[in-house]
Amino acid sequence: DISVKWISGHEGVEGNERADKEAKTAAKGRANNSLRKRLPTFLREGPLPISMSAAKQEQKDITKKQWGRLWAKSPHYAHTLKYDKKLLAGSF
Repeated sequence: DISVKWISGHEGVEGNERADKEAKTAAKGRANNSLRKRLPTFLREGPLPISMSAAKQEQKDITKKQWGRLWAKSPHYAHTLKYDKKLLAGSF
């Protein structure tokens, strides 16, 4: 039997620290604990599909870096920097 119950926090719960560590490892894409033969056929070869959330975040990061490089080359960059150093942090 498997039982699932809510617990208030992770500390002091047997096995929970390990589960938390494994979840963080998997979330970072470093887990390699699935046996290939247990995966569905379409997932056994090639990279796993990326989630929409991860794809959007990656595109946002790429766009922000590209904007930073282009802005640093702009003739307005140095002038603006004199007045507003926070502009470089840009959030969009």
